Amino acid sequence: MPRKLSFIFLLLFIVSLFPFEGKAQEFYGLKVTTSKWAYSDRDTFLNGLVTKELLEELDSIYKKTPSTYEFVYSKEENKLKVFIHCSLDFYSIIDGKLIKEYRYMNRGYTCGPSVFFRDEAYHILGGQGFWLHHVDLLKFDSLLGSWELMQIKNQPLDYFPIGSFHSKKGVTSIFGVYNNLRIPIQEKEDHGYFLDWEQKSWYPIKFETKGIDLAEIVNSNISYLYETQDYGFLISNSELPSLGWRLWVIIEKERGKLFLHHGVNTFDMSESSYFETIGNKISYFDYEMGSATEGKNVVLDLDSLLKNSEEIGQITYLKEPKSSTYPQGIYVILLVLVLLTLGGWWMVKRKNKKVSNTSQSPLDEPKLSAAGDEVIQGLIHCLVHFDGERLTTETFDGLLGIDQILNFDSKRIKRSRLIKAMNANYKEKKGIELITRIKNPEDKRFVYYKIKF
Repeated sequence: MPRKLSFIFLLLFIVSLFPFEGKAQEFYGLKVTTSKWAYSDRDTFLNGLVTKELLEELDSIYKKTPSTYEFVYSKEENKLKVFIHCSLDFYSIIDGKLIKEYRYMNRGYTCGPSVFFRDEAYHILGGQGFWLHHVDLLKFDSLLGSWELMQIKNQPLDYFPIGSFHSKKGVTSIFGVYNNLRIPIQEKEDHGYFLDWEQKSWYPIKFETKGIDLAEIVNSNISYLYETQDYGFLISNSELPSLGWRLWVIIEKERGKLFLHHGVNTFDMSESSYFETIGNKISYFDYEMGSATEGKNVVLDLDSLLKNSEEIGQITYLKEPKSSTYPQGIYVILLVLVLLTLGGWWMVKRKNKKVSNTSQSPLDEPKLSAAGDEVIQGLIHCLVHFDGERLTTETFDGLLGIDQILNFDSKRIKRSRLIKAMNANYKEKKGIELITRIKNPEDKRFVYYKIKF
């Protein structure tokens, strides 16, 4: 009998050494802003996986083109990677050293994507730029050192969400806008979409809530979505006292249930220079009022927040593809117009071969007013991270998304219009201009652009 009991205890001990198959892997995520992360006085992130020395090395590489670094850690492979937003640069971190995996120099509309590891590969989903938005799915090919576009059925065109979260069945992208100045289109999305990973197809979703119109609040105010292991965390600068000052909604990722948090919620995390997520805890830097460098490190535990939250609804996942936001026939009309324009231009050119290139009109671009307030607000938000800094013309053009314009005069005109629009927008709300030009003291022919919030 004692020998039998000893065997049972030994068996139970051995089993306890191995995690249950259904146990969720701990979620790791980190986003930091070039050089701004240092204000937090933290030497390491993600339990020591990301060090101060590693971040300083990235800062030295991207000093002239400040950006957001997003770290992705796979516990399955015990590998740490970093993606550089607004570019396609992708690195492995081995023994604390950066090893660049992306082998090309391409840049694109890759600001603000969702970066994740799935099916033994790294992916980025979506992106935005000045001219258009999208939810393209790119998969990293480690052999070629490049990002490859994956074909997805029923993809919504020109759409970019305020954020996405990942579940076992796929990716849920919520709210956001449709933006393409070439058509042009500028519309809000009142719900969102679900990327079914197995079907490789997009389907619409619907927010069904009681006592609160989430779409109205989110689309009328600056809003963000953050992801933890089990939740999506939606915050909005709503300033609605009936909701506890700021809107905080916790979304259960697997079930799609929505919970409204009750309390004196804040919006301070939106300006943080870093976002660290371990499990269901989010760490960020809360700046002191009026300071660009001083503040404190704050931790939010979403498991604890859920205990003081009220269930208000559900995300319903629909099974039929959503019809296009705008008629497909518009492409036929646009194609005909383009062909007629090219035909007319060709005939004129044949009749007058002596017309010089300098006499031709610059590329016709949609007027800035067509961009709407949403684009201007987006550009202003991008500049928040550069408060108090003096940016060179090259860096400033890159942030505005006009660095690819080859014609100097066209680029200068576009830059001037954007500065004027952003200053007018910011002055109307804050009473001061956001951007000022400062002469380079060493060479008066050149200027800096100073950002002041």
